[in-house]
Amino acid sequence: MAEPAHSSLFEQAITVTPIGPNTYSACLDPSWCIGKVPHGGYTMGIFYRTAAVHFARKQSKAEPIGLQLSFLRRTLAGPAILTVQEVKIGTRISTIHVSLSQPRDNPRLSATTPQAPQDRKDNEPALEVKVVGYITVSPPEYAVGPAVTGHCAAALSPPVVDFRTLGEKGGDGAWVRNQSPPPGLFAAGHAELFFPVSTLAAAKTLEDQVKGVVEQWARFTPGGQPARWSNEAVLYLADMFPPALNRIGAMELQRLKQIGALSAPAEAGPFWYPSVTLNVDLKTRLPEEGVEWLHSQVVTRMLRGSRADLEVVILNEQGELVATSTQVALVVDAARNLKGREASEKL
Repeated sequence: MAEPAHSSLFEQAITVTPIGPNTYSACLDPSWCIGKVPHGGYTMGIFYRTAAVHFARKQSKAEPIGLQLSFLRRTLAGPAILTVQEVKIGTRISTIHVSLSQPRDNPRLSATTPQAPQDRKDNEPALEVKVVGYITVSPPEYAVGPAVTGHCAAALSPPVVDFRTLGEKGGDGAWVRNQSPPPGLFAAGHAELFFPVSTLAAAKTLEDQVKGVVEQWARFTPGGQPARWSNEAVLYLADMFPPALNRIGAMELQRLKQIGALSAPAEAGPFWYPSVTLNVDLKTRLPEEGVEWLHSQVVTRMLRGSRADLEVVILNEQGELVATSTQVALVVDAARNLKGREASEKL
């Protein structure tokens, strides 16, 4: 069997196995974590694959076109159970509800606590629902034909770059490769991200950092090896934008400064940015062989009460709209990522 465009490494990381008519097992890979918590976009890729496998078992060619996830609790690397509820099955559009369950963070909690299932066997760990979501699917033939773009299409056109120079030299003068992620941010190491030089400039005030739109070109590199973006991998990209997170971190610092909670930025951080909700609309299906380069534009409109919005538009090299994403994320102390878990790596 030929290796998938997104690599065998990523394929293994998102594999789901049927264990019942509507239940599937998966294993969340620690190499796709931020600290001790699996990356939100990577987790959405597992939800995508669950839906695809579920409908394939029904002899249907329907594939996800929209996903809406709510992250209820921190997930953890290791086994997970995904349960599918068929909400509406139609010829063109079908919708399923999917929940991802794992053992509790604190195994010392009694199995009689409210969220523990009562029908489990005595030797099985108590499970709790960590992530829930609705997934809308549709057969690919309904997406055949021309696309009519709206009035904002010209404004979304990606900047022209020399991809060969970017790939071989790490920059072309105006664009430069991002630095390697800090230790512990494992999921961030599976993509090469390139930004305008001005985006990575170090000497900026808090006021400067919160302005503007973050733009990036990205190549998929699971395990440091070149691969190509697939439909599942796009979901990872929809949640991978380091400078945009730095920007909402700066917004949080500005908020804390305004309320008198700190006198200097060094008094706060580092931060963790856990997803609360993540919604992705897949606009253009990528070919089976994948694509090498994708462009993202990321906007944050407001942070209030340590809660920020993130709006992402993903385009291919030709400027076609591949996906749009909206997300709600929190800005919290990085120690909360590791709380209650053995910390072999520090953020």
